[in-house]
Amino acid sequence: MAERFHSHIRADLWLLFVTLIWGTSFPLVKTALTDVSPLLFLAIRFALGAVFIFPFVSRKIKGCTKSLFRRGILLGLPMSLGMMLQTLGLQYTTASKSAFLTGLCVVFVPILVIAVEKRTPKKESLAGVVLAVTGIYFLTNPDGGGMNKGDLLTLFCAVSFAFQILFVEMLVRENESDVLTFIMVASTAVLSGIASFLFETPRLHATATLLGALGFLAVFCTAVAFRLQVYWQPRTTATAAAVIYTMESVFAAILAYIFLNERLSASASLGAGMILSGMIFAEFRK
Repeated sequence: MAERFHSHIRADLWLLFVTLIWGTSFPLVKTALTDVSPLLFLAIRFALGAVFIFPFVSRKIKGCTKSLFRRGILLGLPMSLGMMLQTLGLQYTTASKSAFLTGLCVVFVPILVIAVEKRTPKKESLAGVVLAVTGIYFLTNPDGGGMNKGDLLTLFCAVSFAFQILFVEMLVRENESDVLTFIMVASTAVLSGIASFLFETPRLHATATLLGALGFLAVFCTAVAFRLQVYWQPRTTATAAAVIYTMESVFAAILAYIFLNERLSASASLGAGMILSGMIFAEFRK
């Protein structure tokens, strides 16, 4: 029992590190989108991420089975859809609303666990969900004005990310995380490229700022972060992982405060504390 508990803690700490990496992406993406159209940006980012991963999995890919390939695609579908919906939604809604609505994936994950796996999450994890959602609201302080098109797109983005979190728990087997990560990232690049061709007028200005942002996002926020997610998340529960991922908004706010001189209000500080409390609450599971 103690060994299993320590395994959960180790996995959750690695996922917290992944969330920290993802938290760095917000200012970089915001800067990059001034020089490139959103869907083309996603296609390039994930294509570069796949290129970075490939040398580490090239031998394993030769023995890739149809089952492994299908599971990789299943991981890539909700990931690519979620990324595209989030990016498109940001064109019509505020950043604070986007952060709040994206964070609602922590609500959808336990619902999917009950519906798909016929399993009720631990009450401690559910308490963590409630604390985390409340904390996200205080941290982002989304303004009023009702639900617009961007809000709706971002809400569907949260549902897509919830499916991706659940699929990682359901579909990843031991010693398969490298290949599955490559297929997931590569399929996201392909689907984003197709969507860019069909739904937007591609725009690209190869500035030094854009190239630097793409390099960091492709290597660290895509290749490294998703590799760690796919490896470590199956060693915890989907609901606990979703609560941990809500820390992304906390890290983003802290980094914006440090590097962009953005003010961290009392409400935001309270929200960050509630999210942290929710994550700790979710750890008290047997």
